[in-house]
Amino acid sequence: MTERLSLIFDEAVRRIVTLNFKREEGQGVTEYGVVLAFVAVALAVVLAVLKTQISNFITRVGNDLSALPTTL
Repeated sequence: MTERLSLIFDEAVRRIVTLNFKREEGQGVTEYGVVLAFVAVALAVVLAVLKTQISNFITRVGNDLSALPTTL
């Protein structure tokens, strides 16, 4: 009986010693979050810089569409 308990204890100690307490599962999620935040900020900056060009383009497309004949 003591030999069996000794084996169980030894196995438990071995598992505790080999545990890696540094959790790296959340690291990937955090990195994706940082990249997503960077992309969102970059997109906001690009839209702010190109706001007038985008607006002019949409206006031109709308004018061209309204100039099309209504019937074929």
